[in-house]
Amino acid sequence: FAARAVQQAFAKFPHADHRLIVAKSFGTFSIPWAEEARVPAVWLTPILTDDVIRRTLAGTNKPDLLIGGSKDKFWATDALSETAPTFVDILDANHSLEVPNDWRASLAAHVQVFTAIERFLTGRLV
Repeated sequence: FAARAVQQAFAKFPHADHRLIVAKSFGTFSIPWAEEARVPAVWLTPILTDDVIRRTLAGTNKPDLLIGGSKDKFWATDALSETAPTFVDILDANHSLEVPNDWRASLAAHVQVFTAIERFLTGRLV
């Protein structure tokens, strides 16, 4: 369902000069489609416990940014190789990219997320 939605959205603008996917959680089930289409992406809280997603990301060499929380049960980066995309690990954040019971830490986490996305889009994230 996620891949089909992304494919339909991109089909509406076949001649776009720039393409980027930004997806969160279940939207990351479009990762195999993005890999096949060679579309770079920002994946927020990807479901890294899914075998297909994990295998696809482990074998990619296209620019992708993955952002997840260290307290998210779906954020299993240890299963991926060193050739996988760039990872940003948000300390103590859950699947919502929030730090439970700490609004200041949650705000700082969101600043970290947006800064990482800005750096990725401007080519300053290594």
